[in-house]
Amino acid sequence: MDARTRKIAILVSTGITVVAGIITVIYFFQPWRSCSYEDTSAGCAMLPGDAVVMAISMWSTLVGLVLLGSVLLIRPREPAR
Repeated sequence: MDARTRKIAILVSTGITVVAGIITVIYFFQPWRSCSYEDTSAGCAMLPGDAVVMAISMWSTLVGLVLLGSVLLIRPREPAR
C-alpha cells in the first residue's frame, strides 16, 4: 500500500468511526424522546426504528475501528528506486 492510499484509508476509516460513534451516542441518550412515566429521555423505551439505526451505527463503528486498526498495522511500501 503506497503512502497516498494509506492516508486516504486512514481518513475514511476515521470518518466512519467518528460519525457512527456520534450517532450511536445520540441514539443511546435519545434527547428528542419524552414519556409520561420517566423524567429523563434516556429512560424512555426505544422505538423499533431507532433500535435499527442504533444497531447499524454500532456495527459501523466496529467496522470503522477494525479498518482503522488494520490500516495502521500495514506498513507503507518503500518507493521503488
